[in-house]
Order: sequence, then C-alpha cells, then structure tokens
Amino acid sequence: MIRGINSLRNKYSVISTAVGRAVEVHAYAERIVIRQDGAIVAEHARCFGRLETIYDPWHYVPVLARKPGALRNGAPFRDWVLPTAMAVIRRKLKAVSDGDRQMVSILSCVAADGIAAVEAAA
Repeated sequence: MIRGINSLRNKYSVISTAVGRAVEVHAYAERIVIRQDGAIVAEHARCFGRLETIYDPWHYVPVLARKPGALRNGAPFRDWVLPTAMAVIRRKLKAVSDGDRQMVSILSCVAADGIAAVEAAA
C-alpha cells in the first residue's frame, strides 16, 4: 500500500514487487498513477473520499502463491468481479479441498497469457 496524497490520506495498492520501495505519485483529475523507476506500478481511478483503501486484486495475485487462503478471506478479493467464465470456475473450486490453490494457478496464468486467453480457456 502507498499512503495517500496530501490531506486525502487514502491508500492505493501497487504491484507486489513495488512494496516497501520509493515511488512517485502522480495525481490527475480522474486517476492516480504510481511509478517506480519510471515504470507504472499502479493506476487507479482517483478516490475523493478520506481514509479509504483502494485495491486492485491483480496486484496481489503473485502473493497468493504463498498464501492461497487469502483468496477467500483477503480484503482485495472480497468484491472482486472476475470475467464470467473465471467466476464460474472460482465458485466450483470453493467446494474442492485444494480449490484455492487451483484457482491461484489459473489466476497466475493471466500475467503470461492475458485475461482473454485465460477466460477463453476457462
């Protein structure tokens, strides 16, 4: 998480490799862009509330490999709207003992193959 800008004090998620390292925050009228070493590590719609946490669940997928149970209970994943085919698989895998681990394997494929390919395979 990165602390918010000025007096808003919101928190915006960044990719897991950027955590704990200095970043540049660019605030625009409609969005927040966070860069590290010139590369974009997060982009979010700007939140004008106060003390809110804004998640992008995709930022946390690499962390799920170590803690697949977070998929069930983690705050970034509570209201996660997945593409229809992937959501159906997620619901079915909830009934399987290693379903979280299987779903994490599917989600991890998105980084390499793209969301459209993984959804089509689902």
